[in-house]
Amino acid sequence: MLFVKFGTFLLLSTLGFVSAVAQVHSASEPIEISGQIRFAGNNTPAPNIVVRLEALSGGLVNEQVTDRLGKFRFSSLSPVQYFVTVRLSGYREVRREVNLVMQSSDFVQIQLVPEVSGTETPPGNTKLLDANVPPEARSEFEKGETAFQKNKLPEGIQHLEKAIAIYPNFAEAQMALGTAYMDEKEWNKAELALKQAIELAPNAPNAFFALGELYLRQKKYSEAEKDLRQGLAIDNHSWRGHFALGRVYWANSEVQQAAKQIAITLQLNPDLADAHLLAGNILLRSGKREDARTEFEAYLRLAPKGEYANQVETILKKMKASP
Repeated sequence: MLFVKFGTFLLLSTLGFVSAVAQVHSASEPIEISGQIRFAGNNTPAPNIVVRLEALSGGLVNEQVTDRLGKFRFSSLSPVQYFVTVRLSGYREVRREVNLVMQSSDFVQIQLVPEVSGTETPPGNTKLLDANVPPEARSEFEKGETAFQKNKLPEGIQHLEKAIAIYPNFAEAQMALGTAYMDEKEWNKAELALKQAIELAPNAPNAFFALGELYLRQKKYSEAEKDLRQGLAIDNHSWRGHFALGRVYWANSEVQQAAKQIAITLQLNPDLADAHLLAGNILLRSGKREDARTEFEAYLRLAPKGEYANQVETILKKMKASP
């Protein structure tokens, strides 16, 4: 049986404007598309965005979720033309062409623009942004982001700790520090930072989602459920929150509850490959082989080069061989 392993929990958003900076083609360079997504207005990174890469000739090539810095990368590509596509309810759909025929790579810079005009705070960032943050603290926070971009996690953590020492009420830094500690498996420090973020920003749902993810990784399922439900009470339209809660129920062998949450997840985000994978697992355990096969096929269609693609292909072959 396959189990979904999901990466570090990050904040949710989407995108609207794209600009690309091309590099000169070289046969020795890898062919790839990378980029970063940020919120329009405040210029903060937008993590956990589903980004789809589609061939110009048609068909999905791959799917990625942005990291804590809003970054994504598609590598080992063919030298052809592609579309980078993002769809999320409440924000403008983006579909941009990227041409890798004459160049080896493209870097796509993206700003998030909501459908509704105005200066609304993006969902999941409620009260995390603080205009009272001193410039020195903001500078340390940005240095931390830069260190994370260079995969220098300990250095990034040090800058975030300095930012919080300068301004203890820096909820945004507490949130980022908590997720960074999670990457380092420093569970106690992560818990402390995320609880502090919640105390400073009690209406920010993603702080609860992050804490729920932390407890899920520690197999503290009752605590995880409690915090995820608190986050969903604030934002019940978060596919991230429903997906995490579904994983909690699945890990705790509460199959019917898991099925309900994954069904909601797929209603909110039908293109989330990992949710189709977990749905397939749930249906297979429930004895619904044909429905499970449909979900596994959906996973392969959405993530043909995904982490579990080989295992899913093997399962599908066995299912077809023994109807």
